[in-house]
Amino acid sequence: MAGRVTGSQVVRLLLHVLVPAVSAAAPLAVIPAVTSRFGASGWSAVAVGMSVGVAAAVVAELGWSIVGPVRIARDPEARAAVFARALASKLIATAVLLPVVVVVTALLVDRHVLAAVLVAVGVALGALSPTWYFVGLGRPGRVVLTEALPRVVLALAAAAALVVGAPLEAYGSCLVLAVVATAVLTPLVDDAARFPSRQAFAEVPLVVREQAVLVLGRAVTTTYKSLPVALLGVTAPASVAAFAATDRPLRMGLQVLSAVPDRLQTWVGTPDAELARRRSAVSLGVNTGLGVVAGTVFAVAMPSVSGWLFAGAVDVGRDLAVWGGALVTVICSSRGAGLALVSAGRHGHTTTAAIAAALVGVPGVLAAGAAAGATGAVAALVLAEGVGLVVQLGLLVGAGGRAGPVLATRASLTGASS
Repeated sequence: MAGRVTGSQVVRLLLHVLVPAVSAAAPLAVIPAVTSRFGASGWSAVAVGMSVGVAAAVVAELGWSIVGPVRIARDPEARAAVFARALASKLIATAVLLPVVVVVTALLVDRHVLAAVLVAVGVALGALSPTWYFVGLGRPGRVVLTEALPRVVLALAAAAALVVGAPLEAYGSCLVLAVVATAVLTPLVDDAARFPSRQAFAEVPLVVREQAVLVLGRAVTTTYKSLPVALLGVTAPASVAAFAATDRPLRMGLQVLSAVPDRLQTWVGTPDAELARRRSAVSLGVNTGLGVVAGTVFAVAMPSVSGWLFAGAVDVGRDLAVWGGALVTVICSSRGAGLALVSAGRHGHTTTAAIAAALVGVPGVLAAGAAAGATGAVAALVLAEGVGLVVQLGLLVGAGGRAGPVLATRASLTGASS
């Protein structure tokens, strides 16, 4: 019957939560091993590598995690063509960015340089993740099999190796191996998710042009979301360990919470404009409420958790944790607003919000970080995310409730466009 919750729906929802939870748990197994063996300097090197790698991954995935799931959900028959175009474009983008990742990371760290570079490369290769594809298909279980499971197994292997005396480079090496495992497993569980053809690679310039505004927004966003650790390394290197001790668990928690907007992507992506608008409003409320709860939990629990997580090498004070909780709340709300913009066919407008936030966030992190250390840097990020949220809400109000197509026509998805 319509409206009745079935067992399969419950299982699917649980899987949507399990996937990011398992992915977030993987680094948690490694952090204590890193800090207990290599102290704050080892953790700082790993954190810088993660920061640079995440920044590269955000740009190299070319916005497919935003528009891809909705495209797949609205036209599953075109999934092979969509996947091929996505993977081809991401492979090229990743190949271009990896040399930059290596050089930038090597310049930003003084100790454990090779370990930091390997972490950066392994994280940057995450741009090739097929998660968006399986989310669009409504098959989160396949994400567990192809990505979460290899990541967890290899993270545990890295943690065990570090504990028994392996060099810090073991962690980055395992990150790279996890990406290779995912690439091998993905076509085995879904025949449509194959390696791109020459035609798909030939269409990469077209894909980049089609998503140029979105890519610009992602590139701008990464300057204040993914690079603060690197920025602090320039203006306040002594604050890197404490900031990263707040930021990395916070981002891991947000990764778990991403199960909600991920699940809502296909729900708000209905072709019915009126229904999409109503669902977008519900999505915004759900994400905001989730952010308030999660932010409160982070602020209360993080000072105690940090002692265990970082083996006493780094402490997260109460003020720093409170600002971190505020950041969680604003980011969750912003995710809801972003989903509403995408559903309204205005995904390009997210770039406007990203630019506004970056104009506040980048100088804010540099200045506040230098003046007030890690706490100042996190406070600057809260302000930046708040500006981005206000801009998104303003754009939604300006849309006047109109909804438009999120994806191009099926012809353009298969490469037959202008």
